[in-house]
Amino acid sequence: MDLKELKMEHSKTLRALVVAPTPTWPLNYGNRKRIFSVCSKLQSLGFEIHYVHYASEGDWRDYTPVETRKKMNEQWDIVDHIWPSKPLHDWPKEGDDHQIDEWWDWALENHLSKTFSAREYDVCIVNYTWLSKALELAPDKTYKVLDTHDKFSGRRELLASQGIGKEFFHTTEDQELTALDRADLVWAIKEEEEIDFKNMGTKAKVSTLLHIDDRRESSLPSFENGVKLGFIGANNNINRVNILRFIERATPIFKKYCAPLTIEIAGSICNEIEVQDNPFFKTVGYVDSIDEFYDGIHAAIIPMEFSTGLKIKVAEALSQTKPMFSHQHAMEGFTPCHEFHELISFEEMALAMTDCAYDASELTFLTDASAKAHSVTEQQIWDELIELKADIVKKKQVFVLIPEEYGMKNKLAHYIAQAKIDLCNWNFKEASYFIIGKPSEGRSHSSFIRFVEDNELEKIIGNQKPATILNLCESFPDINIGPHTLVVSLVPIQSKSIANHLTYRSYNSVVEELYFPSLGHIHVDVKATKLKIDECWIIGHSKDSISQQYISLVAGSNKIRRIDIATLQDIDNLFAITSGLPKVIINSKGDSELSYSEQIMLEIAEKYDVEIRNLTHNQLLFLKRNNEKGSYDNQFFPTWEKFIQSNLAHCSQDFQF
Repeated sequence: MDLKELKMEHSKTLRALVVAPTPTWPLNYGNRKRIFSVCSKLQSLGFEIHYVHYASEGDWRDYTPVETRKKMNEQWDIVDHIWPSKPLHDWPKEGDDHQIDEWWDWALENHLSKTFSAREYDVCIVNYTWLSKALELAPDKTYKVLDTHDKFSGRRELLASQGIGKEFFHTTEDQELTALDRADLVWAIKEEEEIDFKNMGTKAKVSTLLHIDDRRESSLPSFENGVKLGFIGANNNINRVNILRFIERATPIFKKYCAPLTIEIAGSICNEIEVQDNPFFKTVGYVDSIDEFYDGIHAAIIPMEFSTGLKIKVAEALSQTKPMFSHQHAMEGFTPCHEFHELISFEEMALAMTDCAYDASELTFLTDASAKAHSVTEQQIWDELIELKADIVKKKQVFVLIPEEYGMKNKLAHYIAQAKIDLCNWNFKEASYFIIGKPSEGRSHSSFIRFVEDNELEKIIGNQKPATILNLCESFPDINIGPHTLVVSLVPIQSKSIANHLTYRSYNSVVEELYFPSLGHIHVDVKATKLKIDECWIIGHSKDSISQQYISLVAGSNKIRRIDIATLQDIDNLFAITSGLPKVIINSKGDSELSYSEQIMLEIAEKYDVEIRNLTHNQLLFLKRNNEKGSYDNQFFPTWEKFIQSNLAHCSQDFQF
């Protein structure tokens, strides 16, 4: 699918709950850009984004940034902000490294527990392994993704090897493995870390999700004052050590060749750098606009010979379509498209910059290389996210349409729906449940049910292409459904817009492939099912003398009641009037003539040991048929299994009864 087509696909048919310890505005840090990019692309793929922000960063600790909250409300469909209930970013309480859940917060747990109990989500994406416990709160049917951002085991040792003290979060491989195993899918931020996670032995699927911003054609400044290069970074120890080493090693080379260049250093890293006496370097501090910074330089430099995770600075430079000089290490995860993208030392970087300072024509080729590297990376990201969507959709092969009466225990429709919901939970654990319309005010509703309008359902079906739709309602919306989906319905479907459908039968005097009992194990907990009354009910209007004699003979002293039931509500009304079931039901219709509601009435009779006599079966005129107690219970499970194997086997799940 073309990227333009993907970005135009706005129908939100899937729900994503995203948990992150950082806001998505302002986009002034790499992790914020990463999370914003992933969520935005998922929106383009048809996901609704519910963003749960655990407000752990400094600018949220002392006050609430109102403008940031407004902006995030514009970005995502639902936004929650959860404030920490404990001190943040503590050192390990025991030993040298953190336990994986050492920073976990009960406030976030409480919020997520309530969120998952109130609403169903197709996928839960948790950012950072130290928040991975959130995945344990998601129900089994929710697809669980852990976006690691970084590998935190071995982090303390890596920093120590570079003379840097421990910082932020660091843990052991055993603890990190615990986090990984909570997910169905683990995203590493580069291939090298994907290999590391797999070598830990996680049972989760592991793949790489790179990062790149949307491409922008930055402008090129004048060469009047020589070539201007730039580096922008946050104030952390890894950035500080790398840039200071680069300054130390590059300055002698620049002096030796009198390089006509200036390197501007921007961002909070400037707080730790003194370059006043160095003619080749200049600190500019915090910049209000990233775009303006890149517009003001001829090329970006990425002097990183050690680090963890993906270099967001590389992604940023490629997104600006800026010529780039990068250390080989910094390009891990990206596709180098020029020899200056993978220079093996700071000295080589300085020599390459000097060459370009004297002959700027090479910058044209570097610009093209950045554009190519950006295109390759962006396609890899889309491929991974499209695969995620496919994995989620693959699990949702069965859709179930539930009547609005579900949850109303004085309605027969509720019990029919409950029986089939249980059946789907046993056999199709990833089934999706829908009610057409809006929730009724004043009534509680199960969190696993999604309320949709007809047109929304049509979009969801077209997008996800379920193998089967099980319709438990007494009507079916007038929507188009392609041949890829089989509609299995309680009631006959007449619409020409539905290419593939069948109607099952709740009652048959002879069991056959379309026999699919509606109630099964479910007890209809209404007064009528607990009492037998001295009546004989008649289904149909046979008037011939033989039939009348037979009815009179079978009814005996019981009161004869002719019943007209066209809907399930008619059965509810009948039970309200009679307050009980008859001792015998006489059916004067053939199996194929029975309406769905008449079939269910006869099924109720079978389930609750009411004698049934069928006038259309001649042998029954002479041979009395009694429903032995338990015969219905003994047959409905095998009948359900037979129906599923005959008609729903294409949903490719194992049957467990």
